Amino acid sequence: MLKPTILIMSLLGLAAAQFGIYDTPNNCIGEGPGSCQFTLVGFQNPNPTGLWQYEAALYDHECNVIGYMPQVSVGTAIDSQLPYTVDITSINDPIWGYGAQFNYAGGGYGQDLTGSFTWDCTADNVGCNGFRAAFPCPGF
Repeated sequence: MLKPTILIMSLLGLAAAQFGIYDTPNNCIGEGPGSCQFTLVGFQNPNPTGLWQYEAALYDHECNVIGYMPQVSVGTAIDSQLPYTVDITSINDPIWGYGAQFNYAGGGYGQDLTGSFTWDCTADNVGCNGFRAAFPCPGF
């Protein structure tokens, strides 16, 4: 879906700062000009329900955050500095094997299980899993 051409950079900067809670070197691996990266972080809420919650970030080829959403689910369209939105089409619960799929500019990307990474979130008293996948983004 073509997004509006007006970007509110101050809000994007605020969102990027908020993503720092779970930001680690594992979140992005640069793959060269014209290749962006989608990263989905799942964390288990420490409340009694123990439900998984997800946040997503988009990175350019130099691993600069170019888009972020703090609460995502299947059907979420992530706005960013890219000319089109990134639309989440599936999320696998970490219990069944973590992964995600998404669409960008008419193409489908991401795979179940591959590209998955984890890190220790015990200081936050939550379980964490991450998934990342590269996709073409000419000009970025």
